[in-house]
Amino acid sequence: MKTTALSAPGEQTSLLATLQQAHFKVAMLMLLALGFALSLAAFMALRASAQHNLQRVASSIAYTTEAAVAVKDTMAIQAALSHIAAQESLVHAHVLDAKGAVLGQYRRNTNSLLNTVGDCLASLLLTQPTTAAVVVQGKQIGEVRLRGDGSGFVWLLFTGLAGALVCLALGGLAMRQLSRRVLRDVVQPLQALIAVAHAARQERPTQTRAPASKITELHQLGEDLNALLEEIEAHQTQRQQEDQPLSHLANHDSLTGLPNRAYFRRRLSRVLQDNQTEGSGLAVLYLDNDHFKSVNDRYGHATGDALLVEVAKRVRAQIRETDVLARLGGDEFAVLLAPLHNIEDATRISDKIIASMAEPLVQRPADRIVPSLSIGIAIYPVHGQTAEQLLRAADSAMYRVKTQQRGQRHIARTEADTSDLRESL
Repeated sequence: MKTTALSAPGEQTSLLATLQQAHFKVAMLMLLALGFALSLAAFMALRASAQHNLQRVASSIAYTTEAAVAVKDTMAIQAALSHIAAQESLVHAHVLDAKGAVLGQYRRNTNSLLNTVGDCLASLLLTQPTTAAVVVQGKQIGEVRLRGDGSGFVWLLFTGLAGALVCLALGGLAMRQLSRRVLRDVVQPLQALIAVAHAARQERPTQTRAPASKITELHQLGEDLNALLEEIEAHQTQRQQEDQPLSHLANHDSLTGLPNRAYFRRRLSRVLQDNQTEGSGLAVLYLDNDHFKSVNDRYGHATGDALLVEVAKRVRAQIRETDVLARLGGDEFAVLLAPLHNIEDATRISDKIIASMAEPLVQRPADRIVPSLSIGIAIYPVHGQTAEQLLRAADSAMYRVKTQQRGQRHIARTEADTSDLRESL
C-alpha cells in the first residue's frame, strides 16, 4: 500500500514544549494583569492617603503659625515651619501673607537618588501643591503651600517589583508542577499511542495495545486504535489462511504433492548459502523414470500418473525427514541430501532408492509394471558451487546412466566432462 508522507510545516516542536509555552504565556499574562491592577489600586490608595496626610500637615502649619502670621513674625514662622516640615518629610513649604509675600519657607537640603526618584513620582501623581488657609477670626490672613517628597511612592514601587519577582518565582514553580501533570496525564498517554501506532506499522500484525488513560478523549482514542488493530489482525489472519492454499499450489506439484522445481531451487540455494559458514557437505540426486513414455502410451495417462505417485512414495520412504524430494517436471525428480558426511552416503541412498523400485506396480491382474529409475549424483563442492551447477552436473550424470545402462546410478564428473556430455547428447 502506498503511503504519503506529510510535509512538516516549518520547524516542529513537541506537544509538551507547546503546552509549556502556552501555559507560561497565559500565566505571565495573568500575573501582569493582576500586578497592574494591584499596582494601580495601590497607587490610587497611596495617592489619596498622601494627599490627606499633606492636607493635615498644611492645616497643622497654618494653625501653628496663625499668631505669627498675624504680626508677621518671620522668625517664629520660620522656626515653626522648619520644625514641622523636617518631621513630615516635605520637599518644600511656604507660608505667605494675604498679599502673597513669603513670610517663611523650608526646602529640603539632601538630593539623593532616592529623593530624586521620589520627587519625580510625587510630581507625576500630585500635580498641584497642597494648600491650607491661615485664618484669624474668620478672615484669611495668609496661606500655607507645601509639596511632599514621594518616599511612599518609591517604597511602593520597590515593594511592587519585589512582589512581582516573588510572583514570577511562585508562578515558575507552579508551571513546573503543572508541566509534570501534563506530562503524566497527556503527553505520556499520547506517546504510548504513538508507540503502538509505530509498532503496528513496523510489525504486522502486532500484539501491542494502547493502555488506558484517565483523560476521556485519549482513552476513547486508545480504544478505537485497539479496535482498529484487532480488525487489521483479524483481516491479516483471514488473508493468510486464504493465501495458504495458493502458496502451496505455487510451490508444490498438484499430482504428487511434492515441492516443485522453483521450490527445490530456492531451498538448494538457501542450504548452499548456509553451508558457506557451516562447511558441511550435501548432494543432489537427479532421478528420471525409465521407459515412462512407453508406459503412458500403452496404459494411458492415468496409469502414468499412478506410477509417478508410487515412485514418489517409494523414494520418500528411503530418505531422511530432513532431505528434500521434489518433482522437477514430467517424469523427473530431484533429491537434496543435506547434510552429507561422505560420498558413500549418497551412493548408498541411491542404491536403496533403486532397490525400492523392484516391486511391480499392479494396475490389473494382467498388468504388472516394474518402475525403474536412472540416478545422477552431484556432490558439493566437488561438482559445483551453485544450485545451477549442481543440478546441471547431476542431470548430466543421469543422462550418462541412460546412455550406458538404465536403472543404475552414476556420480558426476568434473564440470568440463558434464558440459561435453550434454553437448554430445
